[in-house]
Amino acid sequence: MHVPSRSQWLSLCLVVAGMFAVPLGLRALIPLIQSPTAAPSYIPSFETPRDRAPFDAEVVATLRETRPDYYVIGDSMAGTRIQPGHLSRLVGGRGVASLLYAGVGSAYWYLTFKNVIVEPGLRPRAVIFFFRDENMTDPLFRAYPGSLDRVAGDREPELDRILAAAANGTLYRLHTAVQSVYQYALLSRWVEPRIAAAPVPLSARRSNQKKLLERINNEVFTLDALRPMALADMQSASEAALDFDTHLPTSVLPEIVRLSTQSGIRVAFIRVQRRPVGNKPPAQSPALQRYVMRLRDYLVANGAYFHDDWGDPQQPLDIYEDGDHISRAYIRHYTEVFYRNNREIFR
Repeated sequence: MHVPSRSQWLSLCLVVAGMFAVPLGLRALIPLIQSPTAAPSYIPSFETPRDRAPFDAEVVATLRETRPDYYVIGDSMAGTRIQPGHLSRLVGGRGVASLLYAGVGSAYWYLTFKNVIVEPGLRPRAVIFFFRDENMTDPLFRAYPGSLDRVAGDREPELDRILAAAANGTLYRLHTAVQSVYQYALLSRWVEPRIAAAPVPLSARRSNQKKLLERINNEVFTLDALRPMALADMQSASEAALDFDTHLPTSVLPEIVRLSTQSGIRVAFIRVQRRPVGNKPPAQSPALQRYVMRLRDYLVANGAYFHDDWGDPQQPLDIYEDGDHISRAYIRHYTEVFYRNNREIFR
């Protein structure tokens, strides 16, 4: 058995030290790359000052003018299931607006409800949230500041408190400490675009480089150009994540319920069915079944509406496309099934 020599151990230690020291040296770039217009974050527990995208005030102005009776909030789960125009006809012509954004989670949905509907004084008949499994009690899931910007106010103390409490674990504390030392969030925003653009000069003349990069972003790697994948969605949660009573206090649910009660706007929650297996709904663990039962009990006890799509025979494998998404050809079908199953929302 080979025993490393002292010089080999020393070399290894130098390599490891370099792995930690070299990225630390990049902090010298911060004064050069940090924008002078960087503003304090609305979630200071999670990020340092940066330039942020503006709040989407145009959407609020449009909604104030059109005054829909119903809103659908969610990600692509709702986007591939609900056809707003058709649902409007089914409910008698009253307006239905979809406030959707792909690849987001409950932190985004909470801010949408708060800042786009409640605080502007809109008073719809109901707001309908579409979600999967434990999404509503996992505020850290897809809580990307860049996406949150368009629905966030200048200060979001409740969301900051919720995210900080949800992240109060060993791994997240380590993440926060590393971020504080290395400031990699700021540095990556400067480094990543340059790395992404680096191969372009090797494959195109300078005059064509901009066009090539635009074609890559706008044609080659668009959502429609990607091959559908059965495993294109979030994985099943661990048993620890399915402890509803533990995660409820560090979720956005209590705030959504509070805003609903305060504003008089009824909220409805639709748990979508995950992709069937063998033309049957995938098996649910005992922990997941307990979680859904506790979630339902909590929502109903607080005046909210809850419906679980799981096991609906009108949602076979044939109507799915990639992952948990419904096929484009069946959006109208699902919209009609949704209306029939949930008439109580529209009374």
